[in-house]
Amino acid sequence: MRVFILLMIVGLLTGCEKGESIKINDASAGGYTVMVSNGNVLISGNKSDNKGNVTTKFWINGESADQLKFAELVENGAFYRQSVDENYRIVYTFKGQDGVFQNYQFDQGSLSNDGKIFYYKNNSIVNMASDSIGTISSVALHDGHPFFAGYLGKITQSETGLVLRPITPFIWDGGSSMVLLSLPEQVSHFAGISTISMLGTNEFYVGGLCGFPMYWHNYDPIILDNRYGEVWQVIKSGADIYAVGLMNKYNSNSTGHTACYWKNGDLYELEDNAQAYGIFVDGANIYVTGSVGRVPANYRPCYWKNGIRTDLPI
Repeated sequence: MRVFILLMIVGLLTGCEKGESIKINDASAGGYTVMVSNGNVLISGNKSDNKGNVTTKFWINGESADQLKFAELVENGAFYRQSVDENYRIVYTFKGQDGVFQNYQFDQGSLSNDGKIFYYKNNSIVNMASDSIGTISSVALHDGHPFFAGYLGKITQSETGLVLRPITPFIWDGGSSMVLLSLPEQVSHFAGISTISMLGTNEFYVGGLCGFPMYWHNYDPIILDNRYGEVWQVIKSGADIYAVGLMNKYNSNSTGHTACYWKNGDLYELEDNAQAYGIFVDGANIYVTGSVGRVPANYRPCYWKNGIRTDLPI
């Protein structure tokens, strides 16, 4: 929560252009994960009120839904991202092939455990067997085995106190093997890892927050645009690679983003003053979820089916 609130405040401050008046809504929200299961469009995301309280939201076929009904419709072998739990940890939920749910929870860089790397599985802490300083921010399962992505960092002093500064991205098999990823030469500010997708031990995709939209295909960085942007999910459908996120036509990291996705490196714009976080391909149909709005306090949840937007209730 502390990091989320800080990011929200920064977004509000940097999102105010000179002379711009911003009306803050009672609540804002956005979609994280979208999937289609037996004809049902399932979306998980977040809701934040103007007091900083953050909860997970679920939608089924464009209507608000409770978690139990949502979970019943999720197919075995699928996963979805929640917002934060009662301990303000990011949560990924996987439904195994046996129908049993597993939750993976990640601290948000609060420097717990003296900055050493750990995660929670079903609320039980698991520590990395090294003294490396860093954090985990995403997980993917392959053949039922978790693979993690995050970054090694350095604890530094800031105006608000000690913070963990991202330095080197990594993927980790949860055991003894950690693989470091090289940053592209043009990176001036590395802010962390957004996502990991494991299609096999020799085929993986990792999204990096590097100031421009990019991801790693195995160890090779794939740069999608030189303007400011972010990649928040990478999937493979057939032979095609989809990366979803946002880009800014004015090369700004504050406001006025464009929700978009890239298919095999080609850009497909969805909408200006919007941002996208999740994508799902169902036959010839492409579903993307995220939010519309110029600044975080006014983000409204939605999804696009083949580029046509459906607004979601908060």
